[in-house]
Amino acid sequence: MPNIYDIPSPYLELLASVIGVCVGSFLNVVAVRSLAEKSLLHPGSHCPQCQHKLGLSDLIPIFSYWLLKGRCRYCQASIHWHYPLVELLTAIVFVVIVHFFSTIPCDAFVDRSSITLFMLLFASTLIAVTITDFKEKLIPHEITYPMVLVGLGFSQFFRNDLFGSLVGVGVSYLLFDLIAHYGLMFYQWLHPEILEGEQGDQTQEHLEQDPYLDDVFDVSEEIDHEPLEVMGGADAVMAAVMGAWLGWEKLAIAVIVAFMVGALMGAVYLFDELRNEKLLAKALKPAAIGFGIMTAIPLLAVLAIVFYFKPAENPLFNPSIYIFCLAMGTAGGTFGILTSGVRVSKTFPFGPALAVGAAYAMSTISLSKDGGFIKPGA
Repeated sequence: MPNIYDIPSPYLELLASVIGVCVGSFLNVVAVRSLAEKSLLHPGSHCPQCQHKLGLSDLIPIFSYWLLKGRCRYCQASIHWHYPLVELLTAIVFVVIVHFFSTIPCDAFVDRSSITLFMLLFASTLIAVTITDFKEKLIPHEITYPMVLVGLGFSQFFRNDLFGSLVGVGVSYLLFDLIAHYGLMFYQWLHPEILEGEQGDQTQEHLEQDPYLDDVFDVSEEIDHEPLEVMGGADAVMAAVMGAWLGWEKLAIAVIVAFMVGALMGAVYLFDELRNEKLLAKALKPAAIGFGIMTAIPLLAVLAIVFYFKPAENPLFNPSIYIFCLAMGTAGGTFGILTSGVRVSKTFPFGPALAVGAAYAMSTISLSKDGGFIKPGA
C-alpha cells in the first residue's frame, strides 16, 4: 500500500481536506438512505421534494449549497443546513487525523500510513452514526454490524490484538445490557405508575387477542405500544464497534468520556423537556441539590489528596478535574430531578456521546510498542 506520508505537508493536509468533504457528502447519503432502508447506489442523487435528478453542478460539496443559496435548483425547496455542516466537519476531522498520526511516536514495525487510513474509516463511521442518531434517534445496524467485522479484521492484521478487541466487544455488550436492564428497573421503581400502565397494556393486549371481543369492540386503537427503554440496543452495538476498533483499553477511556458527555447532553435535553412541559420550577430545587452534592464530592476528594499526600503535581491545576466535577454535578442534578417525582418521557441520542468518547480515545493513541494500542507481532 502506498505511504500517504510520502506526500509533504501541507499538501497532504490539503488533500485530506478535499477527500474529507467528498466523504462527508457520501456520509450524508449513507445516513439518510440507511434510515430510509434504501440502496446506496440506486436511484441516483435526487431532490427529496421534487425527485428531480441532480447534476454534477448540484453535488459539489459545500460550494453547491452556497451557490444555490440553500435551495433546490429545480423546485426551490430548502436544503437542510446539516449537509454542508457534515461535509465541512468531515474535512476538518480528516485533516486533524492525518496530521495527528504524522506527529505521534511510531515504531519501525508499524505501518503508520495504513493505521491512519483505517482510522479515517473509523472516524467516518462515527460521523455517520452521529448524523442518524441526531436526526431520528436511531443507529442503523446496516452501518454498525459490518464495521464490527472490519474493526476485528483491523485489530487482527494491523494492531496484532484480536483478543483485546474481542474482549472489548464482549464487555461493551455486557455493560450496556446491564445498564439497560437495571436502569429500567430503577426508573420503574421511581415511577411505579409505569408498571400499572404496563399491566393495563397486557390486559388490553389480551382483549385484542379475544376473537369474540374483537368482533364486538374495536379495541385495537386503545393503546400505543411503545416500549420503554433506558438504553437502546443500538448503543450497545455502537460500543461494540468501538471495542472492535480500539480494543478494551481504549474502549474503557471512550466509555468514561462518553458517559460524561452524555450526562451533559442529557441535562440539556431534560431542561428543554421540563421547560416545554412547564415543570422547570418544580424540578429546580432537587436539581440544584443534586448538582451541589455531586460536584462537591469529587472536589473534596481532590482537596483531601492535596492536603494529605501533597503530590508533586497539584491536581487543582488540572482542567480535566473540573470537567469531571461538572459532569458529576450534571449527573447529580439529573438524578435529583428523576427522584423528585417529575416523570421524564423523552429519550435523547447517546450515539453522539459515544462518538465523542471514541474521538477522545483516538487522541490518546500511540503507535509505539509501549503505547499499548499496537501489540508486537508474534
